[in-house]
Amino acid sequence: MLKIAIYSRKSVETDTGESIKNQIAICKQYFQRQNEECKFEIFEDEGFSGGNINRPDFKRMMQLVKIKQFDVVAVYKVDRIARNIVDFVNVFDELDKLNVKLVSVTEGFDPSTPIGKMMMMLLASFAEMERMNIAQRVKDNMRELAKLGRWSGGTAPSGYSVQKVKENGKEVSYLKKEKDADNIKLIFQKYASGYTAFEIHKYFKLKGFTYNPKTIYGLLTNPTYLEATEESIKYLKNKGYTVYGEPNGCGFLPYNRRPRYKGVKAWKDKSMMVGVSRHEPAVDLNLWIAVQSQLEKKTVAPHPHESKFTFLTGGLMKCRCGSGMGVSPGRIRSDGTRLYYFTCSGKRYRQNGCSNLSLRVDWAESKVKTFLEKMRDKGTLTEYYNANKKKSNVDKDIKSINKKIVSNKKAVDSLIDKMILLSNDAAKPLAERIENLTQESNTLKEELLKLEREKLFNSNDKLNIDLIHKSIIQFLDTDSLEEKKKFAKDIFDKITWDSASKELLFFLQM
Repeated sequence: MLKIAIYSRKSVETDTGESIKNQIAICKQYFQRQNEECKFEIFEDEGFSGGNINRPDFKRMMQLVKIKQFDVVAVYKVDRIARNIVDFVNVFDELDKLNVKLVSVTEGFDPSTPIGKMMMMLLASFAEMERMNIAQRVKDNMRELAKLGRWSGGTAPSGYSVQKVKENGKEVSYLKKEKDADNIKLIFQKYASGYTAFEIHKYFKLKGFTYNPKTIYGLLTNPTYLEATEESIKYLKNKGYTVYGEPNGCGFLPYNRRPRYKGVKAWKDKSMMVGVSRHEPAVDLNLWIAVQSQLEKKTVAPHPHESKFTFLTGGLMKCRCGSGMGVSPGRIRSDGTRLYYFTCSGKRYRQNGCSNLSLRVDWAESKVKTFLEKMRDKGTLTEYYNANKKKSNVDKDIKSINKKIVSNKKAVDSLIDKMILLSNDAAKPLAERIENLTQESNTLKEELLKLEREKLFNSNDKLNIDLIHKSIIQFLDTDSLEEKKKFAKDIFDKITWDSASKELLFFLQM
């Protein structure tokens, strides 16, 4: 008996044309004409695009394919699998390796022959071209909306609502300024005067408004709030925007202002557009430029992740509560010098109720140097290393995890046997259980890899001690702050401060 998985997909379900029901019926008829002994399993993804393969029923079907549950995967057209040539080729190759035949019933190509495989690849290429054409039509539509200054849909920016009006017998959308738009101007004013986004967030929180720091940064870079003048249009063009419309004293509407390629933001990208619209703006160009200047200062010179005042940086210092400890300046003394302190970051940002006191940086550095001078003797280092090495039965943990992975595999096999006897709807809870067990096994395998690495490191303790000892000697023999930072990271995993005992606890790289 031929076991056939019929896969159907449609972005929007309809009752005509290539509906999911029609796709399934045509696929069934195709095989029943050729072979009466067929067993079908139906997989449907309604409302999902072919731009990627992240679809629930498709993923479930491929899981069953991997465990040899089907001889054939049938589709109405190859673009039901994917409209992306890379995705299609990957799926096709995976089915080919598993010796599962892919059949497009309406296009009639046999992928087991060279000409059939070539034609399927060509069809997949055409499907990707169509997807790209659709994307281009969307961009063209955005461009036309930008020229008209119309709202293209979605959630309105803070301070505005969407207003529908009649134009030439059609209902179109524009933005309308609301009462809380005055908050937007105040946000710009405060940031321009030196307030941070976090401080602005706290200010408005006391007044009952919720503007989180991330939202505030989004507001400060959104041309929606900028007044459309000749000067502001020149400014936006200089920043990479294509500007449509003439200056009218109203606000702009941006389109595609955050273009990304391969996950990276594209600066001054030609696809960024703004159109002069009809809504009342919140800020003028002078205030806008003042804010952008403040933002650029932070972009060009961000706060360093590593302090320039100590070699104990890069996350080495830890509070007894588990939080990291950052460097904070003290008051300037009468002689003009300044002390610096390690302060619990959780306490600083009020994330916990930590009562651990701050620690003078110079005192901590002195204690570290004294400790390392003792470790200059390799015998003392070896003794300290062995005394503080993590005590864990790695072999026992590895055996336990392997046992759990095997147990999960047996459970998955049992559930698969049950799924064969159930309908598509009835099998969905079992498929979810299989997915959960598979994810659990993947997590266990990652933990297994860590334990196996730990086992390997444990067998190389002598080499590890040699490397730490070498870094200690280099640390003690250099006066360069940057060199000391590097060697400190090679020596220590972390250093914990407990003000109650007034002690630093040293944890070496194990």
